[in-house]
Amino acid sequence: MSQKSLRNTLAICCLMLAIAAPAGPAAGQGEQTASSPPKEESKIWGWWPLMPWDSQSVTAPAWAKVLNEPISLIRKGKAGDSRRYEIKRINLTVDREGRPLNRMVAEGRISRTLVREAEPGVWVEKCVWESFAAAQGTGPNGYPVPQEFLGEKRLSFEFSPRNFDYINPPVDFSSLGNEVFGYLLKVLTMDAAGWDAILLALHDEFGGKVSIGDIWRQVDWKPWDITRVGGEGTVGQYHVGEMQVSVIGLTRSQGVPCVLVWVSMEGNRVTQDMDTPQVSLKMRSTEYFRGEIAASLLDGHLVAMELWGPLPCVMEMGLGGQPLKEQPFGAIIQQLSMWEVPAGPEKK
Repeated sequence: MSQKSLRNTLAICCLMLAIAAPAGPAAGQGEQTASSPPKEESKIWGWWPLMPWDSQSVTAPAWAKVLNEPISLIRKGKAGDSRRYEIKRINLTVDREGRPLNRMVAEGRISRTLVREAEPGVWVEKCVWESFAAAQGTGPNGYPVPQEFLGEKRLSFEFSPRNFDYINPPVDFSSLGNEVFGYLLKVLTMDAAGWDAILLALHDEFGGKVSIGDIWRQVDWKPWDITRVGGEGTVGQYHVGEMQVSVIGLTRSQGVPCVLVWVSMEGNRVTQDMDTPQVSLKMRSTEYFRGEIAASLLDGHLVAMELWGPLPCVMEMGLGGQPLKEQPFGAIIQQLSMWEVPAGPEKK
């Protein structure tokens, strides 16, 4: 591999680790909560944006019942119920003028099967990665075609939304045999699980039922250490700034009636320090994103989700023992989508 290719690979690897928790940590791990805050309370921006939804009741008789009644977030089902999801992440790295430098694509398919009900409406699930593919390309037109890395291998883990380690999932990512792509699958695992933490926060704040316009907000989270894939110790830290979640309305996805939830995270501090014989790296960055979640009105299961946002960063890197040198990166623009797909035969 050329030094330029190695540089691109290491950069993408480290940056992907840095944005390892786009969907936010588990509910209940912050220090402050407040529902429906007044406009002047917004910590990051100092103002509350005008949004096309609120908590005012509808008076038109034809729509009052469906739009005003509380919406249940309780997850219904029985042990053995299984669903499959496709997930795709695109990370576009740009320079300080916003010009594309490289693009990383990672995608996979994950099955989720209900195992047991830990508490009413909160299920423990068995999750299995059935496929995982990734690739990267450089330049303004570098849109790479992902290559499969799991093959016949299956990576499984138990997922309980209240107790799960969202930053360092309990999966042997090093078994892929490539630390770079192990990082990428670690990121996708956090992506795939994080939506449940958001819905659980709403569930807890509003007693299992929500109304359009309800808001959950949290600031001053405790920082999380990011552990190294395939080795001991930590390589960075993730500290959520301000998170706001709002129930914004009703929608449909794939023929399923859904409640639509809006998510905002601002000022998330991401730091990384890595020192190996191959590369030394220091990075400081701040993450911002917006996203939506569609959850079934019939049984509360996730149907579709997406997010988008920038990660401005300053990175210093040195290869093969060379002194650290600041890189020309300006930001990473991250885009993530996850959606339910028809169930197929169980893969062992």
